Amino acid sequence: MSSDNGPLNRRSFLKAATAGGVAGLTTLAGCTGGGDGDGEGDGDGNNNAGPGAGLQTYTYVNNSQSYNPPRHDAINLIARQFNDLGLDVKVDVLEWGTLYNRVSVEYNYSFSTWHTFFTVDPVLELSNTMHSSKTGSGDGNYAGYENPDLDELLDSYMADPDKNSRVETIHEVQKTLMDDVPQMPITHMPAAAVYNKQQTGNWQPELSQGFNSYWTMVNLEMKGGETTLKGYWPETLSTMNVLGHNDENKHTYQFEVMYDTLVRLDNTGNINHDVSLATESNRVDETTIEYTIRTDHSWHDGEDLTAEDVAFTYNYLAEKEIPVYSVQAEYIEGAEVVDDSTVRINMAKPLGPFNTLVGTQIPIIPQHKWESRNEPSQANVEQPVGSGPLQFDYWNKGSEFGLKKFESHFAPVAFEKRFWRIIPEASTVWELLKSGELNYEPFGRIDRSLNENQDHEAIGTKFEPATSYWHFTPNERQTGLDDPVLRRALVNAIPRTAIVDQILFGFPDKGSNVVSTAFGELHTDDVPQYEEATEKARSRLESEGYSWNDKDMLVGPDA
Repeated sequence: MSSDNGPLNRRSFLKAATAGGVAGLTTLAGCTGGGDGDGEGDGDGNNNAGPGAGLQTYTYVNNSQSYNPPRHDAINLIARQFNDLGLDVKVDVLEWGTLYNRVSVEYNYSFSTWHTFFTVDPVLELSNTMHSSKTGSGDGNYAGYENPDLDELLDSYMADPDKNSRVETIHEVQKTLMDDVPQMPITHMPAAAVYNKQQTGNWQPELSQGFNSYWTMVNLEMKGGETTLKGYWPETLSTMNVLGHNDENKHTYQFEVMYDTLVRLDNTGNINHDVSLATESNRVDETTIEYTIRTDHSWHDGEDLTAEDVAFTYNYLAEKEIPVYSVQAEYIEGAEVVDDSTVRINMAKPLGPFNTLVGTQIPIIPQHKWESRNEPSQANVEQPVGSGPLQFDYWNKGSEFGLKKFESHFAPVAFEKRFWRIIPEASTVWELLKSGELNYEPFGRIDRSLNENQDHEAIGTKFEPATSYWHFTPNERQTGLDDPVLRRALVNAIPRTAIVDQILFGFPDKGSNVVSTAFGELHTDDVPQYEEATEKARSRLESEGYSWNDKDMLVGPDA
């Protein structure tokens, strides 16, 4: 058992890592489980003695080491700390798609961690993942968290047209969530642009998508005669259906530039009509907004993009049950064409930040391609037709996906083509980046290789505060994890400093709040803070009636 009385020190960390360094952690934490992935959950390091009375054996799902080595090691380290606290925790290593489905759809897990991405407004994501109405299978609230008081705050924020009032509300949301901790940020990951600076330049971030955004792409500059933007991803895309994906970044980063939205944000977080499909928007009243649409734009197949297409899109999403846009659909009553260049959107209920929460999020789709599809989220789309600055070129499943420039777009990109090649191994990616066979790193790996290669003559880097973080989420559907006392103690036991300094080489900040500083005035520091200390966790539990048996396993307060 750990005798730490503060953050995990380097000596303890290295001891945990064994002679094999950080990778050695894979044989320590939990280790009673196997998995469907690389099987690293099996091992001889099982020091579990079974769950204490009133509790159960918990499963911490982990990605394979090859998929994301730092996160793989961090999860193992956290699980070890939980074992030291007296919980029976096993680590289950899974292939990424299996892991994501088990957590977000099946709810068959105890603890989960991945790099979560918030969008343009924190309440949009929190309403999807923390609202009590979203606890059904696949509805978004995989934590199983239910709090009517928080629901009221989230709903109030969404309806409030006054920005200052919304700021006060979101501060209360943060205090509530950081007290209940249904989800805890482990690290606040930066938005990172990692690129070959001999071939590309002028990397500009945008709030929600960082350096993979529409704004980044339409401002990017090419150098040295290069005309192709060359990236990678660890695994293949799973669909070309813009209404049928699961909101993973590998999909949103593609659809972001293949489909226009009514409005777009620039790198200051403001609506920029110069790069938007709508050249003007007008709030008519509390539940009505009108958009002036470009009349000289077309779809990738050559058909004119009209006001009818825009109205069709909004009516289609309001009528059909499309999981990935379910939050936005709640606010759409319907849309109507006023004239050739004007579309009126009628809201189902007041939504203060309609432009940012809906206008920037809904992809405008062609009526002539979608009106015959009755189950849009299940549609098999092989060659998508959008109107964005990049259009579909080819998709060799399992090896490479290619886009090409849409020459007549009103915000054209500077490159002729963009591809993502499937490359699981980070070491291979770095060799290709340095040689110029790849020229950007869209996956956003923050790891040892970045630390070692960032000063190479061919490599450029930029870092900005981001909305995203590595989350730690207990599944409250499982015995004991519905108790906020236990969740707070687990947060105390997470070695955030060791993970930042020794696994992530100091690139991110320690996790402290579900709304990051990147959101500006929407963020507040006035939230509960959690000391990193196993003894603090033990004293917190003991004061609320928990105890330990003769095998030092935690016993529930009512056992």
